[in-house]
Amino acid sequence: MRHLRVWASVILGLIILFTCFNSTHAQTADNQQIDGTSEEILVFRTSPAKSRFAEGLFRFQVSTFSPILVVKVNGFAQMVAEDSDWAEFEVPYYLKQGKNLFKIFVQTKNGQLEKEFIVTYEPVRKKEVEPPPLKGMIMIGQTNSNNVLHAQDGNTKTSEAKNELLFSAAYSFGISEESDVSLNGFIKFDRHQNRSLAAEEILFRQLSTEYSHKKLLGMNFRSALGQTVISVKDANPSDPKKAGEFREDVLSLFLNASGKFNLGRSTVMSIKLQFDSQNKVKSDTEDGTLTQASIAGKMRWEDFRFLAGVDSQSTGFKEPTKDYQTTNINAGVTFSLTPWVFGMNFQNSTQNYKNSDPASNVVLKNKKDEITVNSKYAYNRSNIFGADLKQIKQSSNDALRTYSENQVLLQYMWLF
Repeated sequence: MRHLRVWASVILGLIILFTCFNSTHAQTADNQQIDGTSEEILVFRTSPAKSRFAEGLFRFQVSTFSPILVVKVNGFAQMVAEDSDWAEFEVPYYLKQGKNLFKIFVQTKNGQLEKEFIVTYEPVRKKEVEPPPLKGMIMIGQTNSNNVLHAQDGNTKTSEAKNELLFSAAYSFGISEESDVSLNGFIKFDRHQNRSLAAEEILFRQLSTEYSHKKLLGMNFRSALGQTVISVKDANPSDPKKAGEFREDVLSLFLNASGKFNLGRSTVMSIKLQFDSQNKVKSDTEDGTLTQASIAGKMRWEDFRFLAGVDSQSTGFKEPTKDYQTTNINAGVTFSLTPWVFGMNFQNSTQNYKNSDPASNVVLKNKKDEITVNSKYAYNRSNIFGADLKQIKQSSNDALRTYSENQVLLQYMWLF
């Protein structure tokens, strides 16, 4: 009986050992089958893991030990040749900034595999060179006119040349990366070569402070507050060639606001509003306000630039007979042939007085057309030469204000 128990224990132990061996063997076989599936399918990327451009191609290759049945990229099936165990793919993409996930799914007759790849988009950032806080322009020019005094058609015209000097400068203070405040100065005066016309010379000065913001409500916003002073010379009856010094003729304070925004890649629109409070020094008949509104657009097509704009100005003077409404229409085109720029511009100006002149009992209406053909040559980024041909014609219901004039302008500009 004792021996029978021993043999029973031995047999039971052998049964348990055999069962454990079979279970272990089966698990090992399953693991080998899983590993065999992943080892049978190889997916490797051949395009870079980082890109500096949003558009491109994601390239990868698939190699298997059995025919490929299905290949998908982010759920989209790719074309696979029949009974092929190797394939190369190119998938177009448009990346978003940062990390972009590509999921590759491959299925063969003997198994399947899913693998993930990351492509990081890091756009090229241009190193922005901060503009100098002080910038400006000096312009020296000469204007030759065949009717400098605007003599009525049919009367004797005076041909004359005058020299012009213009200086403008702006000093900016940065507030943030997108906004700044600047102090602007502008001065321009002319000098007639015929000194008997010295009383026709004008001195123009302007000083303003401007705030600008590059991204305000989706546009480039600017606003300025400043003062303009226009000075003239009084004629010397005894000797016209010895006109007096410049004296202030018109003082005005102005406030304006403008915005510039893009319409697509090649079109830019701009709007501007300006309010002036004017003071006529010698009399108060033209004391009052001026309101100006304008809208303009620029469109680029290859080397051509097309420009168009409309602006309107209305006055509210102390003397009602001095009030007028002016509308200007501009249209032009430029063509760039580096370092040359050629252009043509047309401007139509209509000035209608709001009340009749007490002396003539006529409501004055003037219409002026200007056609300009110009060219500019950029010797470098700082030195620019220019030449303009301009034709001016003005018609009016007052015959004394009707005239025509031709001008030739030569300019040199230095930018700093």
